[in-house]
Amino acid sequence: MILTIYIKEKDDRIKFAQEVRNLVDESTTYIPRENPVVKSDIGVKADVSQDQYEAIIALIERRGYTYNEYIRS
Repeated sequence: MILTIYIKEKDDRIKFAQEVRNLVDESTTYIPRENPVVKSDIGVKADVSQDQYEAIIALIERRGYTYNEYIRS
């Protein structure tokens, strides 16, 4: 699953990525490839448990960010 999160300020995006990394056991950050629909400047890749997923969603909602979920097959 991929979560795309809209965060207006660049400094907030970097801070949020670090907070997400603190919630998961192992993760990597990366610069996403060019996408004609969504422009991204930071990404976090991790395998997460259901509890970690729920904590990430709660963090997104507490901050008032919007997000989309994409399920890869």
